[in-house]
Amino acid sequence: MTANYDPKPGRWMLPLVILAMVAFTYLFVRELPSAASASSTTEGGTGTSGAGTATPSTPDEGASTTASVVTDPAAQEYIDSLGGFQTRLVDLQGQLGAANTAWDADPRTITFDQAEAEFASVAEAAAGLVGELQAIVPPETLADAHTSVVAAAQQAADAANAALAGLRAPAPDTGEARRTAVANFDTAVAAFAEAVTAATNAASAG
Repeated sequence: MTANYDPKPGRWMLPLVILAMVAFTYLFVRELPSAASASSTTEGGTGTSGAGTATPSTPDEGASTTASVVTDPAAQEYIDSLGGFQTRLVDLQGQLGAANTAWDADPRTITFDQAEAEFASVAEAAAGLVGELQAIVPPETLADAHTSVVAAAQQAADAANAALAGLRAPAPDTGEARRTAVANFDTAVAAFAEAVTAATNAASAG
């Protein structure tokens, strides 16, 4: 039988347990920074979250605005002037549409003389707008864009004249020509807006 030189062998168990806990805690804490770093990379970059959903990265500042900057003062002045013409054309569109709707109403809410005056006013204003645009000398780099702008304005003026002629058409006219012309005016206004946008993009690219 082996002699037990330590009368209280159990007193060594507690220090061993404490030492083991300290070692475990140290190893666990060392793993925390790498886990936090991995989580940060996933959330801030283009990785995936815990649910597997892709997280888009933040776009570079100014990436979407650079193309819209016009650096040439003459080009900027020209583009600004087009905004005024576009506003006037949209106003004429509303005037023509309102008169046309009132004339087509059942019962009509406008007399023939009133409708004719409204239609004639739009036709005259549209023709004047074309003349003003034709008198503008755009920057050389925007010459082609200006041609498209003038063409769209002329399309609107032609439609306004056709609408007035349709309104004045004698019986048994059904009004189909007038309605078609009003619709063509709306199409011309949309084409003018597209031409202005194209001119703006050309000025930005230049």
